[in-house]
Order: sequence, then structure tokens, then C-alpha cells
Amino acid sequence: MNAVTETNTNTAVAVPGYDPFAAYGQEAASGSGAYLKFSKGEYLLGQNDDEVKLETHLVANMDELSIGWIRWADGKPAERRMGALAQGYKPEARDALGYTDQALWEKDDETGQPKDPWNFTNELPMANPETGEQMTFSASSKGGIGAIGNLCKAYGKEYRSKGGQVPVIELGRDSYKHPKYGKTYVPVLALVGWRDAMPDAPVATDEDEPAADKPAGKTRF
Repeated sequence: MNAVTETNTNTAVAVPGYDPFAAYGQEAASGSGAYLKFSKGEYLLGQNDDEVKLETHLVANMDELSIGWIRWADGKPAERRMGALAQGYKPEARDALGYTDQALWEKDDETGQPKDPWNFTNELPMANPETGEQMTFSASSKGGIGAIGNLCKAYGKEYRSKGGQVPVIELGRDSYKHPKYGKTYVPVLALVGWRDAMPDAPVATDEDEPAADKPAGKTRF
């Protein structure tokens, strides 16, 4: 996942055993690559929206699943209040984050209604088991967070018996009929296997590595 663009933890919830310095260091140095998003039934990777096919297998790093809030401004992430679920991080209540005056909120492009700048978000680092390519699945929609929640349920039933192995997931999708928008797709992250460890990232070249890209424009998934 990308490093914090602007950190403000004055009102963050103190969690026993949670070390924010270690968490940030892990986040900033993890090199989790491009963002993977789910949009209109497709998985798209990076700033170029390269399609990742359904039924692709990826390895999920559940220990680095981050939850919390991201504040958006001018179509870009402006502030992050995120922490690792595995380290006991408890996200703040929305009312504690500020920016509550709807008269100052940006307007939604489609509806014209005020749009809350804070999005509750889940970010799950993943990797391609064949190439080692690193990526981060980011979700702030009901369907995306639900997909990560269902994966957590499946993972929680088995991981204690797996001796430190990490889960292999398969990218899928489901759909339902929305009363306003019609057929609507949602992501599915199915746990289909286990492996001993996360795959190693590809060896860097002599050129400087670019920072992990951020979700482009105002797309929220």
C-alpha cells in the first residue's frame, strides 16, 4: 500500500499493543505495488487499468490488512487514518474525524449531492504467486468491503491450523439487481488454497523504483 500522504493522528484511538511507528514503517516499506480495484464487473490494476482476469489466483497477506478512513479532496487521497487489523487497530467513529459540515463538502458528479470526504476503506496487500508482482486490493464500497469481510470469515476458520501458511484466493464476482441501477456486480475473493509464504517481489532494476500508484481520479470502489 502507498505511504501516508498526510498523517494526522491527534484523535486516533489508542489500542494496547498497537505500535503506530512499526505499523507505518511496515506500510511505507512494504512495496505493495499498484492498486487493484473492482469496477463494473472487472478487476483493474494500476494507473493504466490493466485487466486482471476472473479466476486469477493471488496470495493474500492477511497480516497486513489495513482498515480505517481515507479523506479525499479534489479527487485524491488527502489524509489517512488506517491501521493493521491484525495488530488490533480500532478505527475512529466518523464523528471524530471532523469535516462534518455538509455545506463545505464537494458535490457528487453524478447526483449533485454533497459527498462525505471520508471513506471507510479496507486495503489488502496481495501478490501474484507466479511472478511475485505486488498489488493492493482497496475497497470502500459495500460490495468490496463485504468481499474482504467474507474472506476474513473463511480465513478465520482455518488459519490457526495452517501453521503460518498464507491463503490463496481466486478473483470472482457476483451480481444482484439494484432497484435504481439494474444489474450490479460485486467482487468475490474466494479462499481456494494455502501456501507456505508470500511470493518474493521481483528483483528491482538499477533504476529507481516508482512509488506505489494511487487510485486515479474520483473512482471509489
